[in-house]
Amino acid sequence: MGNIALNKPMTANHTILPYVASRAVDGNLSPSNRWLSDQIPATLMVDPQAKYLVNRWVVKHPSTITSPNNGWDNSNYANIDYKLQGSNDNANWADIDSVTNNSNASTDRTFASVAYRYYRVYVSKGLRGNTQTTSIAEFELYQAYSNLLSGLTVSAGTLAPAFNPTVFTYTDTVGPNVTSINITPTAVDPQAVIKINGNTSPNGQPKSVNLNYGVNNIVVNVTAGDGSQNNYNIAVTRQGDADLKTLVAQDNFGANVPLNPAFDKGITAYTAKIDYDAGAIAYIPTTDDPQATIKLDGTSTPNGSISGATVVGTGITSSLEVTSTSGNKKTYTVAVSKNTSAYLTNFQVKKGSTNQPFTPNFTRNNFGPYSLNIGTTTSVTIWITKEDTNATAVVTSNGTPLTLSGSSYPLSMPTAGLYAIVVTVTSTTGDIKTYTLNITRN
Repeated sequence: MGNIALNKPMTANHTILPYVASRAVDGNLSPSNRWLSDQIPATLMVDPQAKYLVNRWVVKHPSTITSPNNGWDNSNYANIDYKLQGSNDNANWADIDSVTNNSNASTDRTFASVAYRYYRVYVSKGLRGNTQTTSIAEFELYQAYSNLLSGLTVSAGTLAPAFNPTVFTYTDTVGPNVTSINITPTAVDPQAVIKINGNTSPNGQPKSVNLNYGVNNIVVNVTAGDGSQNNYNIAVTRQGDADLKTLVAQDNFGANVPLNPAFDKGITAYTAKIDYDAGAIAYIPTTDDPQATIKLDGTSTPNGSISGATVVGTGITSSLEVTSTSGNKKTYTVAVSKNTSAYLTNFQVKKGSTNQPFTPNFTRNNFGPYSLNIGTTTSVTIWITKEDTNATAVVTSNGTPLTLSGSSYPLSMPTAGLYAIVVTVTSTTGDIKTYTLNITRN
């Protein structure tokens, strides 16, 4: 524990030259290396240039100077009443330790550790031989060390138990929306090094720590200047919410099924329509809380993986219940129905008004584009057959709607070029299928 006053900046409220204040901290005990003042009360202040924890002070009076023999080795050259004071602003001073009616050549005293930015000796009664004069040969102030905290606070939740410097294990619980927490540790020793989860943290300043769902172990390490250490452990539990982060629906062909409205974790009720040919629906749910559990219609389903398929007849309502690690529950529902058919079962092109077909390689589930070259033919008819007669169909050529005539759509082709035929079929439930045929006339 070193003398933090040695050779540090010194000031006094009064000095008799050449016995300036700095001579009282130069480590030299000789008649000329002392501070002298003839004004009482007198103050001798040291600036350690940082805030230090101290627990010992030494005052050596002129009576300690015995070599060469100067006749000072008696109590007349000892200060009578004086005290040690501390301040953090060099304006307001607090008493730390007091000496009264002293006759010793030097005093060496310890006290309960304190931490201040500035320290001073305040002399209220000077030397026994002349109480209106004071002189100090050497002033020493010794650093103390501590690996304890004097304060530990959190920005969310409450530490349990309440903070105590000698209690090293705590718990805290925060809500699901708390994604980070500020830890503010204050060390007893201003010179101690504080680390939070291995990262240096300023003494008495907040340090942000990100929180995952569940238990987050936070370690506050305090290392004193003498190398001793203590760890304060805080187990912060971030309660899990019962929100889904994403929800994807797929039919039994692996095609995504749109949800209505688009998924938002704050919305719990949805509708979905699977394709006319599909017979089942499955879900890929993921949660904000990765440890939350999910049940689809009462059966556990993997978090982030595809669920088992649910058969859809005329309609079903799927129920996904999410339970967070903290026991919160939330249920999402999807009302599922099947689209009616928007498929074509026939798509033909015939020359003129004859029955000579130019049939593309049409299949019900292939939406094109198909290609057909009809040579120099100047007119054709488009023949389609809807799987569901209640569905509606619109046929266009290069964006212009064709008019149904009887059971076909006549198309005049007066010039050579490309005629893009688009057939848009809308089912009675709003499902849309679009078939495309590119006809080239030479």
